[in-house]
Amino acid sequence: MVEAKPRSGDPDPGATGSWLHHLRRHTAGIAAPDPRLWALSLALVGIDAVWMRLAGIAVAPSGFAVAAALVTILLVAAACLATVKSDPPLRGMALASAFLIAFTVPVAVLHFLAAGLGLPFVDEALARFELRLGFDWTAYVGFLAQHPTLSWWLALAYHSSGPQVGLVVIALSATRRLGRLWAYTRLFSVTLLCVIVLAALLPALGPYAHYAPRIVPADHLETVGALWHLEPVARLRAGALDTLALGDLRGLATFPSFHVCLAILTAWALAPLPVLGPLAILLNAAVIVATLGAGGHYLPDLLGGAVLALAAIAVRRRARRRAPAVTGCPVRGAISPVDA
Repeated sequence: MVEAKPRSGDPDPGATGSWLHHLRRHTAGIAAPDPRLWALSLALVGIDAVWMRLAGIAVAPSGFAVAAALVTILLVAAACLATVKSDPPLRGMALASAFLIAFTVPVAVLHFLAAGLGLPFVDEALARFELRLGFDWTAYVGFLAQHPTLSWWLALAYHSSGPQVGLVVIALSATRRLGRLWAYTRLFSVTLLCVIVLAALLPALGPYAHYAPRIVPADHLETVGALWHLEPVARLRAGALDTLALGDLRGLATFPSFHVCLAILTAWALAPLPVLGPLAILLNAAVIVATLGAGGHYLPDLLGGAVLALAAIAVRRRARRRAPAVTGCPVRGAISPVDA
């Protein structure tokens, strides 16, 4: 019998199989925290593009191009660290950073655009609810004004929320707790999206604008998170925004508070770590308290953010109990089932 030889024009099955194998290895290495969330990020980019075109808003491309380039570089690095040279800690840092940028930027744009929907503000309802809870927000801010040192430290804690996200990525990657890192990024994404949807449907200007207190803390840190949203909200509602740059994006949500959500999720993520865990719990407890004054939030905003974060953690815990145990990882250095 004569062995059949492939003709020169026929594709080599071995080469095709090898190419597919390499593709699967690299994509498996950058699949975390969840392929569906990567798909959602792309979908959000498309939604933002269509919305901005319909609204007649142009894009200042420089900042967004830098963000896209950074995501690309981090993804390439993560893929190489999963296959070419296996290094789970560095891969975790690169991949988590890439995803957080790729998800947060289009979500922030969507949040900014949704602020121009023009739905009625719900400040009056939030203030009534706060009153029924027996909390006097104006008196609390007056107390902070009388204690400037306490006010300054609380404001500093409030503004630590963003840097703490980077700390979570570094700490969990360095200690090889990649499963917890992916869980944190998933919880971060889901709760952020929920906050943006609720804030779009229930917009509010915040207690500094609603109560207009005569006595406020003097330090500038106190008002950065409390008043910086008023001007862009007014422009968006008036249809006066022509161009959107990356630097224009800022938090516009009042109810519920994402700072409280993030404080609880960050404390939960770092809790198992010795020394750092207890410190993170104490710091984020201060962040939650600071959200009232430095963040310019009503008490119901804090309660809403806390309920959302705790519910997300509870749903994750319940899902893990129901999930079947899976062992093994088909690709060396890729995202294992435990991580996913």
